[in-house]
Amino acid sequence: MKRPLREILSEMTMQEKVNYIWEYYKYFILGSIIVLILIIYTVYSVVNKKDDILNIVLMTQYADPEQVELIKDTLYQELLTDEERDSSNIIIQTIRPNKDGKDIQGGMEMQKMVAELSAGYIDFFIADHDFFEQMNKDQQLMAYQNLEGISTIPFPDDRLLYGEEEAITGIDVTTEPLFQNLFIEEGQKIICTPSNAKNTAYISRLIQFLGEKENK
Repeated sequence: MKRPLREILSEMTMQEKVNYIWEYYKYFILGSIIVLILIIYTVYSVVNKKDDILNIVLMTQYADPEQVELIKDTLYQELLTDEERDSSNIIIQTIRPNKDGKDIQGGMEMQKMVAELSAGYIDFFIADHDFFEQMNKDQQLMAYQNLEGISTIPFPDDRLLYGEEEAITGIDVTTEPLFQNLFIEEGQKIICTPSNAKNTAYISRLIQFLGEKENK
């Protein structure tokens, strides 16, 4: 008959007890510690989870990382309220167009972009005119004047680009102060929004913010 653990331990010194328990129960102890860590991590992640309120995709071969961080900081500080900063996340990612199909990394990035686009996770593209025209031709862009909270688009008429039925589907941001020094390549840069984007309140707010910032 197996002796009770208490009886076995009663005959040992403190060091012997520690050694005995570790020898026979170390896997149970380690397993319990791992489970406890996972529980703590899960609870922490849920409590501190931030909502992705804006996902901005830069369609370019290269965007200056320092400028990207500067833009994010500006948006956090000037676009969001104090409460929103604690609970919200702004994503700015660079995706390289894979025009010739030879860039493996660019091809993977494009696949990721297509998946996010299909799921409605992209709120803005900043891209060249060719990319905008293709999205516009396929009727995949949102009409900005139909967004709630926008009565007028705060940009000059010569900066607005149109889709069908006079829908404003793009804005030329080549000279937009916030995006200066962001791109290496020259050429027109247009901001546009996929038609299935979900964060429409923040999309409206950013459009107004960019217009106000330029007009200061």
